[in-house]
Amino acid sequence: NIWFRFFLLQYLERRFSRLVRTLGSIVFAIQMIIYMAIVLYAPALALSQVTGISVWAAVLSIGLVCTFYTSVGGMKAVVWTDFFQVTMMFISMFVVVFKGAEDEGGWANVWQTNVQGQRIEFFNFDPNPTTRHTVWNLAIGGYFTWVAVYGVNQAMVQRYLSIPTLRGAQTALWLNLPGLVVLLTISCLAGLVIYAKYHTCDPLSWTNFKLSSDQLFPLFVMDVLGFLPGLPGLFVSGIFSGALSTVSSGVNSLAAVTLEDVVKAYIKKDISELWATRITKILAVVYGLIAIGLVAVAQLLGNVLQAALTIFGVIGGPLLGLFSLGMFFPWAY
Repeated sequence: NIWFRFFLLQYLERRFSRLVRTLGSIVFAIQMIIYMAIVLYAPALALSQVTGISVWAAVLSIGLVCTFYTSVGGMKAVVWTDFFQVTMMFISMFVVVFKGAEDEGGWANVWQTNVQGQRIEFFNFDPNPTTRHTVWNLAIGGYFTWVAVYGVNQAMVQRYLSIPTLRGAQTALWLNLPGLVVLLTISCLAGLVIYAKYHTCDPLSWTNFKLSSDQLFPLFVMDVLGFLPGLPGLFVSGIFSGALSTVSSGVNSLAAVTLEDVVKAYIKKDISELWATRITKILAVVYGLIAIGLVAVAQLLGNVLQAALTIFGVIGGPLLGLFSLGMFFPWAY
């Protein structure tokens, strides 16, 4: 029912107060809007590198299409498109990475090149918290990052609640684990293959190209697969699929949270189902357009991956702390 569907943020009101719930909703909205802007910007860079069209033309094409089908189809459209999009994402990544490794003489050569270039590091136990990658910050920081994503993020929780039974939701979450491991692994392998190809000549220093570090993968795709008609397009469709999946779920969750925590809480509590549907669609369009506009800000945040992790840490962390406070402590001052 509706109450259970939006229990995530209603918990804050029942545990603390309506004000805390509203503040939680605002924090979530800020986090998702900025994150969606980053997610729109990343594939736009890829499309710009592969096709030569401008970044903003790519942003508009992705953002408007995603906003349209999310506002029209709602959660059902999000779930079904996610299924096809993740399939395209995996296919494109596997094709690009394994073809690139074959061109470099196989995985043994790729690994040896990265070892010689000191790109492989597994067991760094440096206690210095300012060191970028150590066992400690990956284990501890990664733990809180993923708990925030899978535990207190409305965009993820609404996916669970789209499944009819608790057992089904639990099964889907367990199936997500190996899929996520494979995706992260293939992404790391992509980095190894890219380094193996360009370790003797840094493409960022090429004077005839104005590249950012986020455009290395698309450049690599064109070098490896550019002679095969259609395969660069497969890669672009895979990258777009990941972006569309994230943005569609973000837009849908933001519209739902705004309807429940703002419209029904402060404006009109007994709104009809017809008008609730209409307002949700309008809100989805508005949030989609805001995310498109904020791409201008995302361009100033530097490396795309680092910017995304920073957003989840700076904004998602306090939200996780708020839920943890309610669950583990009987009172707070």
